[in-house]
Amino acid sequence: MNVNLEEKFILFPTPKETGSLPGEYTLPASRWKVFVPQSLTKVQDIIAAELTEAGAEGTEWLSQGESCDLRFALKEELTEEEVGRLNGCPVPEQSYVLAVKQDGIRLAALTVQGALYGLTTLTQMIGKSGRQTIPCLQMLDGPDVEKRVISPTLTWYAGYARAGFGMQLWNGEKWKAFIDWCFRHKVNALNVVMYGFWPFEFPEYPETVLRDLPVQTWCKETGQWMEVSFTHPNLLQPFLSEVIEYANRRGIDVYAYIGLNSYSGGYAVRHPEMRAVLSEELKEAGHVNNYDALCPSKAEVRQYLIASVKQIESLGFNGLVFEESEEVQWFCQCSACRNTYGHLPPNDAKHQVSVDLLKDYVRVLNPDTLVGVRWLREPPIVKEPDALKRWASLLPPKVNLFWAPGLEDDDREFIKWVNIFGRERIYSRNCEGSGFAASLGRIPYLIPDTFPEELSNYAFQHLRNDIAQFQGAASAGCKGINGYGFEWYGHELYFLATAQYGWNSRRLDQDEFLAVASRHLFGTEHGPAYERIIRTIPCIHETQICAELPSFPFMPNKYIGPEGRLYLEQCLDSAAAVIAALEAILQSSSLTSLQQECASATHLMALRMKAVAEAGIAYNHYLEAKKNMPENRELLRHFARKALAAAEEDYRMIKENYFDSKEHTWTGVAIGEYYIPMVINEYRKQFEADLGEEFASKERVAYIVGGESLPWEWLLEWGPKIAQAKPLAALGQLLPDDKAPVG
Repeated sequence: MNVNLEEKFILFPTPKETGSLPGEYTLPASRWKVFVPQSLTKVQDIIAAELTEAGAEGTEWLSQGESCDLRFALKEELTEEEVGRLNGCPVPEQSYVLAVKQDGIRLAALTVQGALYGLTTLTQMIGKSGRQTIPCLQMLDGPDVEKRVISPTLTWYAGYARAGFGMQLWNGEKWKAFIDWCFRHKVNALNVVMYGFWPFEFPEYPETVLRDLPVQTWCKETGQWMEVSFTHPNLLQPFLSEVIEYANRRGIDVYAYIGLNSYSGGYAVRHPEMRAVLSEELKEAGHVNNYDALCPSKAEVRQYLIASVKQIESLGFNGLVFEESEEVQWFCQCSACRNTYGHLPPNDAKHQVSVDLLKDYVRVLNPDTLVGVRWLREPPIVKEPDALKRWASLLPPKVNLFWAPGLEDDDREFIKWVNIFGRERIYSRNCEGSGFAASLGRIPYLIPDTFPEELSNYAFQHLRNDIAQFQGAASAGCKGINGYGFEWYGHELYFLATAQYGWNSRRLDQDEFLAVASRHLFGTEHGPAYERIIRTIPCIHETQICAELPSFPFMPNKYIGPEGRLYLEQCLDSAAAVIAALEAILQSSSLTSLQQECASATHLMALRMKAVAEAGIAYNHYLEAKKNMPENRELLRHFARKALAAAEEDYRMIKENYFDSKEHTWTGVAIGEYYIPMVINEYRKQFEADLGEEFASKERVAYIVGGESLPWEWLLEWGPKIAQAKPLAALGQLLPDDKAPVG
C-alpha cells in the first residue's frame, strides 16, 4: 500500500495492492448518491447503514445512467480488465477493485460479498478522513484464505466452571455490534463456543438448559458473597437465531462449537449416572472425569447427543464443530465399554468413539451444514504417519479439521497433516492465545516473556505464535484460520490478528502488526502509547509466586529466590509505567466506547499484575528474612502482612470486577476461585507455622479453575519442545510432500 495512504488511514486488514491517482475526491456534504445493480438491491440496507456509520446523512439510490458518488459494478457491469484482475486473486469471489477518482468512486466485484468487503474498506477511509476528502487511488484487494474464523464464547464450561463472564453476558444488541466489527474487519465466520449448560431452549431436555443456575457473586455494597440465580441472556430474551441471520446477511457464517462427548449441555450434571466410569485402579492412580465425558455405550446418551445436534442446527447455525475431550490415559471402564473398546489403548478408544459419533451426526444433519472436529491433540504430539492415515481414512469425508498442529517439531508435523488430510479440510491450526488468556484468569498474555531463559515462560499460546500459525496456514493454502477469542475486553489485538493474517498474511511482520494494529485500534493520538503498553505489560500467573502450589502447566516456572524477586521487581516497574500510560489515555475525552472498554480492561489487568508482583516480592523478602534473620519476628510479620495485603488486593479486584469467580462443587467437580485464594492460603500456612494464629489458614482451597488444568499436565514434558520449535511454514518454507520428515 502507498506509504502516505497507510499513514493517513491505517486500514485494517491492510489492502493488497494500492496505487495513487491524481487529486482528491470531495466527500458529499450530506446524502450519498449511490447506484447499485439489481443483484445488490438485497443488501441496500447494509450499504446505507455502513455509509451512515461512516458519516453520511443519508443515501439516495440512482438509476444506471445518472451521475453518482458511488457506483457498484457486478458481473455484466465489469470490464474485461477488472474480471481478469479479480480472477487472479487467491479468493476471487471475495475480492474487489476500488477506484476513487475526482468525479466519483467505482467499486467492482464478482459477487455481492466482494462488493461488501470493498464497501468496508471505503467506509474505513471515509471514517478516518475527517469526512471531507479522500485521496484518489486504485486498489485491488482480497483475502489469502477463504475462511477467517473467530471463536467467541456464548458459554464456556457453563455450570461446570464459570457460569458466565465477559462475552457470555452480552445481549443480542451487543452481539450485533460485535458482528458489525467482524464484518468491517472482513472476518467471515464465527465458531461460537457453547460448552456446558445450553444457552437456548431445549424442550426435550429442559434440565440441560442454562436457567436458574446458582452463582455466588461478590456484593461490594455488603462486602460478602451473595448467591444469585443466573439465566443466560439468550433465554431471558432470545436473540440467537436473529443474530445468526444478521451475520449471514453480511456474509458471516455462524458455527456452533460444542463438545463431541463432553460438556454437552448440563446432561452430565443432571444425570451423573450417564457419565463415563472410572475403575478403582484409575481413581487410585489420580485420574478424574473432569471433562464430564459421557458413557458412549449407553443408548440414552446417544439419543441425547443426537437430539442436541438437531436442536442446535434448528436454531439456524451454518455448521457444527465438535471438540474431542482431552482426557488422556483412561477411558470409560463400564462393562459395555470394556467389551466394545477394551482391546484398544485409551486414546484410540476415545478416537474410535469420536469417529462413530461423527458418523451419526453427519447422518442426521442437513447436507449443507458444515461439520468440523478438533481432535487427535494428545501426546505424542508428533504422530506416526500410518496412524494419521488410518484416522483420516475412518473420518467421514464431510468432516473438516478445526485443529492441525501448531509449532510442534518445526512445523513438520503440520505439513504431515496437510499432506495426509488435505489442505481443503483444514480450517484451523493450534491458535488459541485469547482462550489461553481467559484460562489464565483474564491476564494479558500477549507477547512472549523476554526475561532470561531460566525464568522465562515457555507458554506458546500467545499472540506472536498465533500470528505464525495464521501465516503458516495461509502459506500452505489451507481452507481457513480460526482465532480463539474467548475474551474480548482488553484482548482486541487477538481479533485483529485473525482479521489481518487471514486477509493479507505477508504484509506485516509481528512487530509491524503491534504498531499498526495499536494505531488502528486507538488512533494516531493514543496508538503509539497503547503499543508500548502491550509490549511492556507484565504477565504473571499467580501460581508462579508460590513455590508450594502445583504449577500451571503452561507457566510452570516459579519466581522464587533472588533472580525471581529481581524479575518481579522489573515487572512492578513495568506495571507502574503501564498503569500511568493507561490512566493518561483514559483521561481523554475523545475515546470511542470501544477504546474506553479496551483501555479500562487493560488497566484492570495491569493493576492486578502490579498487586501480584508486590505479593511475590514481599513473599520473597519473607523467605530471605526467614533464612538470614529468623529471630527477627517483627520483620517477618512485616513482610507476611505486606504479601497478604497485595495478594488480597488482587483478589479484591477479581471479586469486584468479575461477575462469576466463587468456588463451587455442586457439579461434582471442584472449581476453585481463580488462583489467588490458593496463593493466599499457601502463604498463610507458611506464616501460621512460623508466626502463629494471626495468619491462620483454611484447611483446604480448591486447586483448579475449570476442568482443563489436570489434563494439561502433559505440557510439563512437551511444552519446552513446542516452545523451541521454529515455524517454517509461517516463513513460507513449505517442505515438498515427499520430504516431510517423520517424527
